[in-house]
Amino acid sequence: MAIHLRPPVLTNSITDQYAFEFKKNSKAMITNVETEVGCCDMGNTTIMPFTVNNTEYENSYVCSPYTMLVPYCIEELHKLDNRVLSVVIKQVLRLLDRYVKHNNINRIVHINNWLLSTNLYPCVEKLTNIDVLLNTFSHHYKSHSLVFRSLNTHLNKELLSKLTSLGCIAVPTRQVYLYDKQLKDYSKTHNYKIDKKLLENTHYQYVAQSDIKESDYNRIIELYNMLYVDKYSKYNPQFTSLYITSIIKSPYFFIEGFRNKHGILDAVGGRFTIGSTTSLPIVGYDTKKPKHFGLYRLVLISTLLYAEKNNLCFNASSGAAHFKRLRGASPDIEYSMVYVKHLSNSSQRFWKIVAFILNKIFIPIMKKYKL
Repeated sequence: MAIHLRPPVLTNSITDQYAFEFKKNSKAMITNVETEVGCCDMGNTTIMPFTVNNTEYENSYVCSPYTMLVPYCIEELHKLDNRVLSVVIKQVLRLLDRYVKHNNINRIVHINNWLLSTNLYPCVEKLTNIDVLLNTFSHHYKSHSLVFRSLNTHLNKELLSKLTSLGCIAVPTRQVYLYDKQLKDYSKTHNYKIDKKLLENTHYQYVAQSDIKESDYNRIIELYNMLYVDKYSKYNPQFTSLYITSIIKSPYFFIEGFRNKHGILDAVGGRFTIGSTTSLPIVGYDTKKPKHFGLYRLVLISTLLYAEKNNLCFNASSGAAHFKRLRGASPDIEYSMVYVKHLSNSSQRFWKIVAFILNKIFIPIMKKYKL
């Protein structure tokens, strides 16, 4: 079965429309993303967006492995309760900086890239012709590494196995947290129960997507930036109101929030759901409000209850590890699967070295310090 790559065109496909908006100007959608976006038609009603980059070292990590590996990691070092180790790792990362640029780490095509912190994948039955997919991409992008982001052993075991058999290199990237009763019954945890009570008794008014107004879009961005950009990292994707306008029309996304007594949103959550998995790539709250209001807790428990009701796994991504563990989340290592068999021996060797370094140094640290 042939697989067709095409630049985005305006069609009835939700995925094509999503790509079309980015094609016009990616920075108008996400201010710290510069990339070329296209669509991949798998031929069985499955259409996936893909992104193409060459250098663009100032990009968010959602399309820049350089950013994830060097500047983002340097930012995260303050979480280590070991000053000596932090200094050593920082020096290693500075050496890596020149090495990875020299080896064109950002000359890359990300397949199924939604430009979110966590990409979700269709059920494995819709991805049967992965070998054809890789052959098609490697023919069109002869000098680019081909990458599938956001894969973990619990949700993507069969796909990981298939990609490994085709010669992909497993590059660990971070530790994510999953809420799935197959792993652990999170509903029995104390914090889950008190968060559920908070949702039932909060003085905030719950707002479903149908009650989100266009006048709320700038506030949604403001709340997200307060948390994910100002508090956490400038390398997280920085969305715009145009992005909210685009995704609010998509069946894959659902935005909800909590209004205060003045009718102003003080917390927001944007779910992204494909197949049997949901995630929460857009989270924000007014960080100036008192902590006992529990704004972050409200957003998380709302998504957790949605996942529980619909028998979905909730991939809660990385970050706030202690908070998520207290509520019964299970850690899992996330991988990028890198296909470089069509590239030079030096390129193949480079990615193997990157995978080795991350497996031997960074993953043990993530697990030890529960990052």
